Formats: sequence, structure tokens, C-alpha cells
Amino acid sequence: MHDYSFIQWLLIFYIYAFAGWIFECCVVSIQQKHPVNRGFLRGPMLPIYGFGAIIMLYTALPLNGNPIKVYFAGLVVATIFEYVVGVLMEAIFHVKYWDYSEHRFQFQGRICLQSSLAWGVLSVLLIFVFQPPINSLLEQFTTIPLLFTVIILSVYFVTDVVASVKTAFDLSKSLAELDKMRIEVRRMRKVLADQAEQKRDELSTFVHQGRSQLSDSAEQGIEQLKKAIALAEQKIDKTVEQMHFLRKSMIKGNPTLKSTKFDETLQYLRKRLRK
Repeated sequence: MHDYSFIQWLLIFYIYAFAGWIFECCVVSIQQKHPVNRGFLRGPMLPIYGFGAIIMLYTALPLNGNPIKVYFAGLVVATIFEYVVGVLMEAIFHVKYWDYSEHRFQFQGRICLQSSLAWGVLSVLLIFVFQPPINSLLEQFTTIPLLFTVIILSVYFVTDVVASVKTAFDLSKSLAELDKMRIEVRRMRKVLADQAEQKRDELSTFVHQGRSQLSDSAEQGIEQLKKAIALAEQKIDKTVEQMHFLRKSMIKGNPTLKSTKFDETLQYLRKRLRK
């Protein structure tokens, strides 16, 4: 196995995180038919590709003389890694940043056969196509320039991670807040429908004087409820409009994003952001 130093491993991580971001942005932008800044982070990096590349390199480099072993080793290791990352991110942020539920031969929407087969191909390409020129690049770096480059990238990366994690938690809170408001509007609409139905039934049975008095009282209650619903819907609109652009960007950058608790509200918000 190639004897990389810790600093070299870090640079390899950043290179593949950036390459993964380019790949995902191209694929998703083509699928969505408009430019998409893909991923969890704000900047041009997808850490799962960086970590995945490190894990596959560490696993597959000792097997670089056997492409078949490299393929299956990469397939298994990367699939396990993708599943673990999916579980952890759902547990922490209560959202699924990718979902394979619509694919055949998938498991819990976190992994699927198609993705696993692709990981195997990427492992072979990684060892025999992508990594050799990166090795040449690493050989051209002397210690000081390499260290300086990695420090700059690390400061940027850590700053982006901290900001993006905060945004993810804020998004989770926003979804919970919007969900409560939408539930309240649905409750008031049900009450309005029940009151209207009750008013129609009672008006058909009471005498003329009682009906007139009942009509005035019931009409006032219904009008007040309509105003309350209108105000609640305006509050929802205002909440969506004032939502921080980073939270909106996180939704737009992850078209398959799903919430484990508030998915209906998330899909409602996604539709609103498309307008």
C-alpha cells in the first residue's frame, strides 16, 4: 500500500470531496434541469466522497494487483459506509439526505444494489485511473507548501462544517415549527366545517325567531374562525418567506431530502420554494 502521511491523506480527502461535489452537481443538475449546488455543505465539497475515497483506498490499495478483488472490496466497504452515514445523519438531523426507496433491490432507502454496484466500479477507477495522477501531484509537493495548502483547506472545511451543521439543526427546528402551524390550520378548518354543518342542521329545525338569532350568533363565530385561519396562513407564508437562505439552499441542494418526522411539511416547503 502507498505510504501516505497524515497530511497527504487530508489532501486526498479534500480532492475527492471536491471531485464528488462536481460529479453530484452535474448529475443532479441534469436530472432537475437547472443548476443545483449539491450536498450538505455550503461550499464545493461532499465529505461522503472524501471519506469514501479514503476508506476505499485504505481497503483496496493492498489489492491493486487484482481488479476483481478491488471491485468487490470497494463494493462491500462503501455500501456499509453509506448505510452507516445514512443512519447517523437521520438520527442526528431527523432527515434523509438521500433516499433509494424508489429503486429496486434497496434496503430502508439508505442503500440499493445500483448504488453498491457503482461503488465497486468507482473503486476500480479510483485505484487504476484517478489515484495515479494524484500520486504524481503529491510527489510534487514539498513539505511546507503541502502543509500550508492543507491548513488553508482544513480551516475552510471546518468552518463550513460548523455552519452547515447549525443550518441543518435550524432547518429541523423550522420544519417542526411549520408543522405545528399547519396542524393548527387543519384543526381550525375542521372546526369551521363542523360549525358550518351544525349551523345548517340546526337552522332547518328551529322556529323562525330562534333561527334568526342562531344565525346571527353562528355567523359571527364562523367569520371569526375564518379570520383566524387567514391570519394563521399569513403567518405560515411569512415564516417561509423569512426563512434563512441557507436553509432554503439545503433543501434545494438535496432534491431527495426527506424528513423522518415532518416529511409532509418538508414536501410542502419544497413546493413553495419552487414557485
